[in-house]
Amino acid sequence: ATVQEGYYYPWASQLAPGNGEDNYLDLVHQHLRPDLAVLDVACGHGEVALRIAPHCRSVLGYDRIATWIARAQQTAQQQGLTNTTFVCHNSARDANGGQARLPGAAATFDLLICRRGPFHWIDDARRVARPGATLLMLVPDARPIPPWNAWLPEALRMSAASDPHWARPSIEQRLASGGLTLHSWWSFEVPEFFATPAQLYDLLAWGWTADEVPSFAETQPVLERIFADYGGSHGMELRHIRHLWKAVVPG
Repeated sequence: ATVQEGYYYPWASQLAPGNGEDNYLDLVHQHLRPDLAVLDVACGHGEVALRIAPHCRSVLGYDRIATWIARAQQTAQQQGLTNTTFVCHNSARDANGGQARLPGAAATFDLLICRRGPFHWIDDARRVARPGATLLMLVPDARPIPPWNAWLPEALRMSAASDPHWARPSIEQRLASGGLTLHSWWSFEVPEFFATPAQLYDLLAWGWTADEVPSFAETQPVLERIFADYGGSHGMELRHIRHLWKAVVPG
């Protein structure tokens, strides 16, 4: 939030078809109806909420970053959307007296969606969901460590998740605490191609301020060596991993 105006990935890359990001958006659209009230958890600057607003009755998006919420509100106004509401809210336990708390009254929403957000919202989902409501979430996962990772300056090195199956047990446990069960689980792993060393640098440096990581100029020689030794006709390939899950509130 301190380095860019919205929540998005600033690097340019080519993502192979069949990836989790596209499948998440497709699944959300499959569940939309004109009479639905939707909650968009950790909505960032409102990209998904604004996209689906014309296809449902109402959308409430929330995020704890005030500048992103302000941008979402401004975009909704510019687009003439009257069925969207964006609020700045932190639903984490430590911000709500030790218990996760979603915005909204009991039995308010028909569809709850979350794209790359935290997990704590699941703890309070049953309260705000109507009977028969659907929960959908996209979970990013760490990329496999490439063989050239050790060549990078330490600040730019990629780190892997300690357990490749970390996400599902945590989500199932949180669902169970609210009397819910997992309906479906999908995993997607596809190649993502970076055409130039500069594009790869944008990925590696994302989330850091300029004084926390070496500059592109400083890193360029090693990145060019990596491309020369490991790149292909489409550039540098990294694996892109996403998990997608669905739960349904009993009717």
